[in-house]
Amino acid sequence: MASKPNIIISEQDLHRLETMLEHQTVLTPTMKHLEDELARAEVVEPKNVPTDVVTMNAKVLITIAPATESTEITLVYPHDFKGEKGQVNIIAPIGAAILGLSEGQDIEWPQPDGHMMKVKIEKVLYQPEREGNYL
Repeated sequence: MASKPNIIISEQDLHRLETMLEHQTVLTPTMKHLEDELARAEVVEPKNVPTDVVTMNAKVLITIAPATESTEITLVYPHDFKGEKGQVNIIAPIGAAILGLSEGQDIEWPQPDGHMMKVKIEKVLYQPEREGNYL
C-alpha cells in the first residue's frame, strides 16, 4: 500500500470515535483500519482544525477512482446515519478512509472484497466545528 497521507482529527471527534469503537461487540476490518487511522492522526483542538480538513459531520466533495466526477457526501456517526442521499457512515470503508484528510489529498483504502479503493478529497464544503456547531 502507498504511504498514507497525514491526517488531522479534532480531540472531540477522536474521543467520540474511540468511545463508539469501545462499545462495539465485534470490530469489522474497516473499524480496525479506523482504529489504526485514529492512532496515527495529529490530534488538535476543534477550533484548530484547518478549514480544508474532513471532520465528522463535514460536507465534502470526493472523487472515487476510476470515476472522474465528484460526489457530495456528509460524514456521519452510526447513530446519525439514516440512509439519506449523500450520507456516509464513519464505519463504512469510504467514511473511515476520508476522515482527517485535507483538500487535494488522496488515500488508498481496503474494501471488504479485498480490492483497494482510491479516494480524493476535492473540497470541504462545510465543517460544523468551524461554525461552532459541536453536534
